[in-house]
Amino acid sequence: VNPERKATRFPDNPEDIDAYINNIPLFAKQRPPKEEQGDAWKMVEAIEANQDPKVKATELKNNGNECFKAGPKRWKDAITFYTQAIDEECGDARLESVCLSNRALIHMKQKNYGKCIDDCKLAIKKNPSNPKAYLRAGQASWELGKKKEAMRWYEWTLKRAGDDFLKKNYVVNLIKKSERMLEEDRKKAEEKKRREILKEKAEDLLAEAIKIREVKISGDTLDGEHKPKLDDKGTIHWPVLFMYPEFLQTDFIQMFSELRTFEAQLSLMFPPKGSPPPWDQKGMYRLPELELFVEVKSKTAHSVRRVNIGDLLAEGLTTKGYVVGGVPTFMVVSKASPYYQNNFLKTHTLLS
Repeated sequence: VNPERKATRFPDNPEDIDAYINNIPLFAKQRPPKEEQGDAWKMVEAIEANQDPKVKATELKNNGNECFKAGPKRWKDAITFYTQAIDEECGDARLESVCLSNRALIHMKQKNYGKCIDDCKLAIKKNPSNPKAYLRAGQASWELGKKKEAMRWYEWTLKRAGDDFLKKNYVVNLIKKSERMLEEDRKKAEEKKRREILKEKAEDLLAEAIKIREVKISGDTLDGEHKPKLDDKGTIHWPVLFMYPEFLQTDFIQMFSELRTFEAQLSLMFPPKGSPPPWDQKGMYRLPELELFVEVKSKTAHSVRRVNIGDLLAEGLTTKGYVVGGVPTFMVVSKASPYYQNNFLKTHTLLS
């Protein structure tokens, strides 16, 4: 009996249990630092020092495989074992290639696709006949959006699949699936391009239609969120904003046909037998009393011109001096309201 050897006992403190177990190589989750290693670990290291590098690398690889099978929580440990096996430099290129392609698989599952491809290339350098390295490089390339590159990797995989029918069949089906997806991508790209061309043509036609109608517009009219649209019959539908300056209220009409009269549109908003809007508590905004104006360009500030309520929108848009800036805007006031005479006409210059 060695008198200097101290007997170890199971710790009383639960917090010390992990450290205690970690000093038993059979149950340890990881190797403790040298200064913390007990006799058992020193014996393990002595054995390892005399162990054949290939045998040791194989054991480390097998440990990595077990950790990988245990699930995501042990993948970090698996990477550590595979790395240790590779670092052994045992001289067996096939074994080192397997460890690299196995580590690549974990990188791929962790979505570290760049690292996966790097490991696959190293695996292929070690053993050009390792089909899994080609396959995983292809899968990682596909995930990175490098689909043509992925297809090349798959084709190289097929050449190295040997006589393994199941492996060949898997790769063939993967290539077919990838080809279908590439074809779908090609069709989507063509459709997108076709739509862009049609959109450009439609925008050109719209701009030409507006020009023919002699409607003056500013640069942002055709570029904003709400834009006019030209239908199949050649009619322009405009977004229109009605403003009620007396109450600081507005109504937005998303699509107002140029062939519709203001009266027809306003009659929907102010029906003869309907209730007045909530903001018109005195009921003065009735269709027969409504006046329509647009602000026009003039040397005088706040210059406006009257728009006939029976006119088509197309006519209102060509009011002399009116420039559509963004969404066409028309001011609506009521002749029955004191605001019309006492405020609106005094603060605006009415041009003929």
